Amino acid sequence: MSRRVRFAHRLISVVVTVMMVGACVLAALMVLPTLLGYERYVIVSGSMEPTLSVGTIVYDEVVPVEDISVGDIITFVPPPEYGIDDPVTHRVVQVANINVDQEGEQRTFRTKGDANDAMDPWHMVLDGPDQGRVAHQLPYVGYFYLALQVRWVQVLVIVIPAIALIAYVLITMWRVSGDAIKEERAQAQEEGEA
Repeated sequence: MSRRVRFAHRLISVVVTVMMVGACVLAALMVLPTLLGYERYVIVSGSMEPTLSVGTIVYDEVVPVEDISVGDIITFVPPPEYGIDDPVTHRVVQVANINVDQEGEQRTFRTKGDANDAMDPWHMVLDGPDQGRVAHQLPYVGYFYLALQVRWVQVLVIVIPAIALIAYVLITMWRVSGDAIKEERAQAQEEGEA
């Protein structure tokens, strides 16, 4: 084999190895937090600037609603009458207990984006016993998740490397089997001469 061919094989091997390590790291970033009980969200608006920039991934820990206090950043879906179906990540700026008929008190929350001048219009009662509260953040990594929602990026990042990996494995297997056949023939020829 010539030097150029060996260099090309080594280069391809290094590129494939780097791609595999990168894929494993990305898979770990995607799966590991979920396995540890965190919920992942990507910040898509500037309402929490400068605390949470657009493209930041936030990892929410699920905590009892009673543990939510003023200053916490929570991720929630606003009340349905406001027509917002996507989760919102804003800071809790007010917690109040209001009397509700004969049921007793009900805890309400007011939220606000750090970059917004006014509080959000809703007085919110958090449904359920638990609520997601921001525990960790990774700036700019969310752009990767946002990009993966575009079809051509999915093809570029997932399909093409997968095809390249399959081709590399098949070529390597073919080459190894060819080398094994050559060795068998050479061995048979040596035995035939002896």
